[in-house]
Amino acid sequence: MVEIVEEPDDHQSSSTGAGSSGSSSAPPPPPPPAYSSISQYVSANTMECVLFAARVLTVFFALNYMIPFIGLVPAHSAYYKIFAASAATFALRLHTRIQGQFALNAQFIQRLIIEDSFHYLVYSVVFLMAAPVSMAALPVTIYAALHACTFMTKILRETGHTSSIIPKLEQFTAHQTQNALGIIACSEIFLVPLLVSLIFSGKGSLLLPFAYYRFLSLRYASRRNPSTRQAFAQMRGSLQNVAMSSSCPRPISSLIYRAIDFISARAPPVM
Repeated sequence: MVEIVEEPDDHQSSSTGAGSSGSSSAPPPPPPPAYSSISQYVSANTMECVLFAARVLTVFFALNYMIPFIGLVPAHSAYYKIFAASAATFALRLHTRIQGQFALNAQFIQRLIIEDSFHYLVYSVVFLMAAPVSMAALPVTIYAALHACTFMTKILRETGHTSSIIPKLEQFTAHQTQNALGIIACSEIFLVPLLVSLIFSGKGSLLLPFAYYRFLSLRYASRRNPSTRQAFAQMRGSLQNVAMSSSCPRPISSLIYRAIDFISARAPPVM
């Protein structure tokens, strides 16, 4: 005997489905934004916004210097404005890091020296007072661009914007930060022979390589950013591989080892 079961109509089936789906736990709603508008964020985080503006100016002047046909700022003027904006950025950042506290004692000086912001403040001032060296603009420009991208994603997230550019910026900064730090470290190292060559060509100051050596020593000893030490270690390993190669002439191999020993003997201890 076949049992006849009445099929539910469409209304009943949809209501049943809605009831079953309603009984399942729904995902929690996203948290409300911390700030209702960008202006509110700016009012609450004025220093961060000033730093962002200074970094944008650094990138702007760098583009005018590297791409002269933009024509908004003369190239020679743009070069020095790169380092002026960079010096302002790192001075403000250093002020934030030391929380506005200032003292003329050894403890404060030691605390100041280990700050990366102090290193790049010195870097910016040194090249602000020297003849133009195009490669010198690269580190501060890359740093400014990276921090500007990070700030843009932060302010858009915290003000409730859901633009598709936010995850792209976050992904870009996450994937490219290490590459950018490596480029910065290598450019800072390769500036040393370039500055020495400028002396022999009559375009550089005798004091510039010595001042720059102090900066590079500070970067090598940095605790927060080991990219300079890593770059030196990678270069040392590559040169040692070349020197140990059977195809490398003995005088060249000896010269490489002497250069490695000379540079290693002058490496400062890590702070």
